[in-house]
Amino acid sequence: MSTRDENRERWQFELIDLTRPLTEEVVALMFGDLSDEKYSAIPIDYIADWSNANGVVARFSLFDHAGTHMDAPIHTVEDAPALEDVDISRLIGEAVVLDLRRGDVDYLYTAADLESAQPEVKPGDIVLIHSGFIPATSPSGRIKQTALSEEAAHWLVGRGVAAVGCEPPGIEHLATGYFEKEWYSKDTPHHPTWPVHRTLLSNDVYIIEGLTNLDRVSGERIRFAALPLNIPGLSGCPVRAVGWRER
Repeated sequence: MSTRDENRERWQFELIDLTRPLTEEVVALMFGDLSDEKYSAIPIDYIADWSNANGVVARFSLFDHAGTHMDAPIHTVEDAPALEDVDISRLIGEAVVLDLRRGDVDYLYTAADLESAQPEVKPGDIVLIHSGFIPATSPSGRIKQTALSEEAAHWLVGRGVAAVGCEPPGIEHLATGYFEKEWYSKDTPHHPTWPVHRTLLSNDVYIIEGLTNLDRVSGERIRFAALPLNIPGLSGCPVRAVGWRER
């Protein structure tokens, strides 16, 4: 067998794309009536294309928490690391995909839910939660979502995990946070903010939100990667999340 054939044999695996398409429609439907056009807009300016040049070059802009993305600690923890200081080794490695399907419901996972789930969560794991999230059918629809409770977040920190990923656009219950708790306040510095985010990110447990296709690997241990661009100063970044099984 040639060296090329040996390398091809060694690297044969099933690569599973866990990333949602990054379009305005997808982002809007993920948030439903919680969506805001300034966050879902992804304007693309074609500087050159085949109609006026011998190639295609474009400029685009987007919200740093759009689509499938990761949160850097500065997102909810003052003076914490921004995107350029994220330890990307915590975003690639062995992942456990917990089968915690609840479907199209609002539900807060407890520490007991996580502790009883299979496979068992081990120190250093990237924990991916398969909940069965369903996006809204229209931008005016209210999403229902699972989320982590504060005790579940503390359980993950105590377990020593590297990161946690979910299918909904937020690891916390967004409607509760925006409308009941008022955890987001643009004009009030030092206003109390998202407690689950703070618990996880202040302990360098990174958050990956907006995953998809977890049904294909639910209840399994897989290899996983969700790496952001290195753009200094950002509070998060879209990622290309992928999973694969070892032979």
